[in-house]
Amino acid sequence: MCAIVGIMVDMGKDTFWHYPSLIMIFVGGWALSASAMVLNDYFDIEVDKINDPTRPIPSGQIKPKQALHFGIILIVIGVLMGIGIDTYEWLRWESQFGVSIVTSIICAIMVTTYTNYMKRYSVIGNLAVSIGVWLGFLYGDLVLDFDFEALPECMAFAAFMLNFGREVMKGIIDIEGDRANGVRTVATITGPKWTAIIASSLWFLTISGSIIPLFVAQASVVYLSSISVSIILAATCMIWVLSNQEISTVRKIKTLVLWTMLISLVAFTLEGFLGKIVGPLLNF
Repeated sequence: MCAIVGIMVDMGKDTFWHYPSLIMIFVGGWALSASAMVLNDYFDIEVDKINDPTRPIPSGQIKPKQALHFGIILIVIGVLMGIGIDTYEWLRWESQFGVSIVTSIICAIMVTTYTNYMKRYSVIGNLAVSIGVWLGFLYGDLVLDFDFEALPECMAFAAFMLNFGREVMKGIIDIEGDRANGVRTVATITGPKWTAIIASSLWFLTISGSIIPLFVAQASVVYLSSISVSIILAATCMIWVLSNQEISTVRKIKTLVLWTMLISLVAFTLEGFLGKIVGPLLNF
């Protein structure tokens, strides 16, 4: 969704002329994201035995080898979609070749190294997941025309910070199992209270980043009205996690952040289609 919205913001209604690529982007992005989830479960078996023994592998519903093989198949699908996108765009539209292939390979490397390596080094793992979100918007901005646009990049920054805060905060949920297995996260190092403060600080930057398009991307009143909902939700998450770091509460905030992301995607998409018609809210 991040990649497709990035394309829509960049190209507007012309996006739909590239519908075969959109289908492959959706399938490829889904496959690589799904492989991250599957392999995370595979490498996190011992942690999940403590934190969530009802998950498919520790509960015995799925064998570890089955999960590993499925994760590898999903990675292969993602990379094949990257090859297909570049090949189609090059043959049909004579566009640049290689953006999708390089992006899918980078994502595949991140997927295979995240849980087993990056996640064990605290903020590096959180950064890796957030970079994956940012990469979706950057890819959407560059894949069809290889030209940087202000609005998708502002969108990428806000999404990066929002997800970074979510990843940091999620460590509170797994703190017991992570400590038992020697996984160093922000939560295991600093404790729930400071983790909440750090996550809230990142969400404050998210709110600031959401306002930037009004000044540097000539965003319209359409953007201001729609992104205001996301800003309110992000502020709510900040206040909520600062006041309560119980695991049940953190789980709810984690879900609320996902809704905030979705509404933000809608806001950017509306701006991509209607912003030029309405005109900029502020002129500089």
